[in-house]
Amino acid sequence: MKREGFFRGVQACVDALALCVLVLFNSCNQSPQSALIWTDIPELVVAAQLFNRENDQFAVDVEYKENAATALMKTNKPPSLIIAKFLLSKPVIRKLDPLDDLFSRYYVDPNDMYSALLDAGKQGVQQILLPVSFDCMVLVERKSDSLGAGASMLDLDAIREAGDKFTRTEKGVLSAMGFSSVWNMEFAESWLLAQDAGFSPNPNWKQTSVPKSGDAKTWPLLWNKDRLEQSVLALNSLDSKVKKDDADAFAFSYFNKPGYQLVLENRVLFWPMKASDFFKLPYSAKSQLRYRYPAANQKLILTEGTRYLGVPKGAKGKKAAFAFSKWLLTPANQEKIWKEMETQRLLPDHVGPLDGFSSLKQTNETVLSRYFPEYAQNKIVAGTLRSPVALPDYWDSFSRDFFEVWLKTMLTRGEGTESDAQKGTIGEDFQASFEQYLGTMPDWLASSR
Repeated sequence: MKREGFFRGVQACVDALALCVLVLFNSCNQSPQSALIWTDIPELVVAAQLFNRENDQFAVDVEYKENAATALMKTNKPPSLIIAKFLLSKPVIRKLDPLDDLFSRYYVDPNDMYSALLDAGKQGVQQILLPVSFDCMVLVERKSDSLGAGASMLDLDAIREAGDKFTRTEKGVLSAMGFSSVWNMEFAESWLLAQDAGFSPNPNWKQTSVPKSGDAKTWPLLWNKDRLEQSVLALNSLDSKVKKDDADAFAFSYFNKPGYQLVLENRVLFWPMKASDFFKLPYSAKSQLRYRYPAANQKLILTEGTRYLGVPKGAKGKKAAFAFSKWLLTPANQEKIWKEMETQRLLPDHVGPLDGFSSLKQTNETVLSRYFPEYAQNKIVAGTLRSPVALPDYWDSFSRDFFEVWLKTMLTRGEGTESDAQKGTIGEDFQASFEQYLGTMPDWLASSR
């Protein structure tokens, strides 16, 4: 009897231990699977908060990276998901896995997205990147001057013609000016990129090598010399009837206030800016303004800030990453994010949770129009979007420290630009200036060695 009681006691202990193990196992199983997101969009934190509230199976953490694409190129421990600009170049794409499961297993509807943006994220038949958001340049003008203007897009010829008619002098002094390409270098750069100047990473460049003097084939960046020359010349013609000294004196006299204010004062006809910046203007100004799109080859001029999402190779937490991607790319959930941002009083200082237009057509048509009624003036037409340019991940530094400075010099050096371009000196100047810039060993180049 004693031995039987002893074995009963042992069995009870074993049963209790098994129960504890089972409870612990179930508890572990109930912990949400997590994913780490790298992004250069701070507002994405709001999306992560909402997603985590609604999910008990998955959770996401957001880590801000000023240049997420460069960080991905350097790391051996990639995040679960990356949402950022500059992901389209081939060196970055090689770091990413296909996303086709989002269509087949998670039922993301590709028809919700703008096809030009979607197609840019393909490599062959595989979808490597999905578009998240984009921005474009607009030309702001006075409503009273543009009633019945009709055309929603203006090419360079139309801008030049309207600008020449508007430009006027009083007592021999320039008092009003239609337009100049140097007023906003982001416009000048974006228009030039839309002209297929061909800036892209050199696939033959070895990151550990030093560019050889005089041998552009060994440099990290490729470009199209002829297209570059033609585009700079075309931009320079926008204010061809205004002498450089007069344009400088005009800017000195009047450019002590925001550009849109100069439009309201009838001092300039068009002012270029990003669409998202226009939406952020005070209502008192927006109510007197309207915008149209500058166009290149009948397509809108996108800025460099088009954002995509991708899943890095070797990343952990892919199920959670896919679940969040599906959630984020659903129109109803993007509307929830807008409402949450409104609750947190983040609007209108931020144009939505994705820093610009959404890649989802429905979101722009319904949600964006509700919070920024000005969008109804000139809605995005899907067929006018172009594929974004696949710029290198170091473009921000390259543009800030060299390219915009060089481009402004080309656009402001006065008469003689046309004959210079015909002789090929613009292309020669770019190559010589670029080589000199590379010789300074900029941070992005030094860090790649």
